[in-house]
Amino acid sequence: MRVSRSLTIKQMAMVSAVSILFIFIFIVVQLFHFVQQSRYDTASQMEKIAHSVRIPLSAAILKADIPQAEFILNQIQPSGIISRADVVLPNQFQALRQSFAPERPIPMWIARLFELPVQISLPLYSLERPANPQPLAYLVLQADSWRMYKFIISTISTLLTTYLLLALILSVAISWSINRLIVHPIRKIARELDSLSPQEAASHQLKLPHLHHDDEIGMLVRSYNRNQQMSLRLHEEMSAVSTRNTLTELPN
Repeated sequence: MRVSRSLTIKQMAMVSAVSILFIFIFIVVQLFHFVQQSRYDTASQMEKIAHSVRIPLSAAILKADIPQAEFILNQIQPSGIISRADVVLPNQFQALRQSFAPERPIPMWIARLFELPVQISLPLYSLERPANPQPLAYLVLQADSWRMYKFIISTISTLLTTYLLLALILSVAISWSINRLIVHPIRKIARELDSLSPQEAASHQLKLPHLHHDDEIGMLVRSYNRNQQMSLRLHEEMSAVSTRNTLTELPN
């Protein structure tokens, strides 16, 4: 008798599948965490930049000084983060726009999944606020989506490489442990039983494997040995009944 599909291959495939499944879930959770953290950092930096030009830009808009407002927008340091700055009036009319980097397209599913681009809107008030101030306009800063897209792709590549390697290491380590603990003792028992001759089969007793005195393999070996003893005893009784007279106990 030969084994067509070893337990080693089956359990290694099962361990690999389970490891990859759970590691994939962990990668997705960690990816969204990293992206949200990057979005928060980007928004915080853009808020600092917006606050640095808020007062002079409010004064320029209050005076309707468009050249001065454009000059202030041009003074914004994008730092590789901001791709566009807009001044939008309360009626959603776009008054000014300053582009710092060309907008490069990114996949639509990436934009929808990670809510790109990142934007902040800062209200601009007059220098002397009344009791119920109404904003003169809104300064809208938009982050560079291509930069965020490259960060997402880089994060996915790093996570996949790291955790697929981890899945391989876990599969090999767990499979080796299961082989040493379960597959090798069972394989040894199977080979011993397969090599038995018909004369040895009736009185054969398995040796209890080391480190398996109190587990299921030990219980299997003890049950086999007990069944062998019961079968041998029953065979001897039937042999005695068939070869001797039941009354005189003399050979037939």
